[in-house]
Amino acid sequence: MMNLTLTAQQARVEAERCLQCFDAPCEQACPTHIKIPKFISMIRNGNIIGAAEITKTSNALANVCGKICPEEIFCQSVCTRGKQDSPIQIRELHFFATQEEVKKGFSKTKPFPTLNKKVAVVGAGPSGLGCAFELSKYGYLVDVFDKGKPGGVPRNSIPAFRLADKELESDTKFLSKYFSLKKKTVDGKAFEQIQKLYNATFLAVGLGKDRPIGIPGEKMKGVLPVLQFLESAKANPKRMKLGKRVVIVGGGNVSLDAAATAKRLGAESVILVYRRSEKEMRVWKAELEEARKQGVEIRFLINPVAVVGKKKVEGVKCRHTKLRKQKDKSGRPIPVEVKGSEFIIDANNIIIAIGQSIAADWLEGVEREKGYIKVDENFRTSVDKIFAGGDMIAGEGTIVQSVAQGKHAAQAIHEFLSGKQEAASGI
Repeated sequence: MMNLTLTAQQARVEAERCLQCFDAPCEQACPTHIKIPKFISMIRNGNIIGAAEITKTSNALANVCGKICPEEIFCQSVCTRGKQDSPIQIRELHFFATQEEVKKGFSKTKPFPTLNKKVAVVGAGPSGLGCAFELSKYGYLVDVFDKGKPGGVPRNSIPAFRLADKELESDTKFLSKYFSLKKKTVDGKAFEQIQKLYNATFLAVGLGKDRPIGIPGEKMKGVLPVLQFLESAKANPKRMKLGKRVVIVGGGNVSLDAAATAKRLGAESVILVYRRSEKEMRVWKAELEEARKQGVEIRFLINPVAVVGKKKVEGVKCRHTKLRKQKDKSGRPIPVEVKGSEFIIDANNIIIAIGQSIAADWLEGVEREKGYIKVDENFRTSVDKIFAGGDMIAGEGTIVQSVAQGKHAAQAIHEFLSGKQEAASGI
């Protein structure tokens, strides 16, 4: 990963480059709509704490997003300055401001109003925290239910080389005073009780179940689902034992995290196989380049068909693929296997990273669409007073998108509880 840390002098010089656009495209491109020109102007004027406050007002995980947000597809990709020379280093300035605030201590916030209504948030990941913080600003009493510490994916599975625990803790520590965290596993019975006790509920349980690949030998010793692998590697890296040869199956950012992690754990050979071409990979270019720098070999147009081995993994049988002109629902060309093209890649471990699904079976009564929770434009589910957001409604996305959905859902919940949605719809 590139070094995001700017000195005060470097930050000031970079901030001076900002054109301070009216109706700034960077602000519109940011999912949480941070007032980017304003916080950059504050850095330029030496008001670093004020700059941090602006980012945190809009983004509950401001420090986390300042570190890992994929600026190449959001703010910096549309920076007007980029038409002249190079885009402003918006993410780096963002991270500089929040890190400076961490060093100097959190500034005091003005008291929020108090409303005599309670909202439950199930899940303390990015979307849940974004919703809880926004609801507290409206004045609601918010209880967040999660069996573990707040953070979700950033805490559990984003590798430490991309996001250090202390960088997440600075956000969760700040947020902790705005809601009550209930360390509890929510099941069907608990969910029913929550619905009775709260005026509204926001679901943000994410995608906690790895999708199987469905090939012979998948359950053999040495085959690891990617979430299990990343969570174990982050929790106990010294106890995580891998063989010399590791094969990753997948084509998304999570597969790149797994590949880079395997390299850092000491694997001599790490090969990522993907059934389409590089053009179809839904990854961030910076992460793809970083994986290659780490020595990860990426092979395209390859589809695994069976795990090879007797009692433990010895390799993976694959076939070459070619892309048809026809496209699937994702808009990408459909890969088809080439007959007679079988070959074997030697491996001691195989990590399956082809996607995740919702792990909460207690949500059977909530309508789904393509496996995800179905919501309307106001994040309302098919069940009265139940809202949802984050990966569980749209599939794997970015941290900042999940935070933004939580924030916008909180606004919708506020309108619902204040009767504005019903008035607008004529109910």
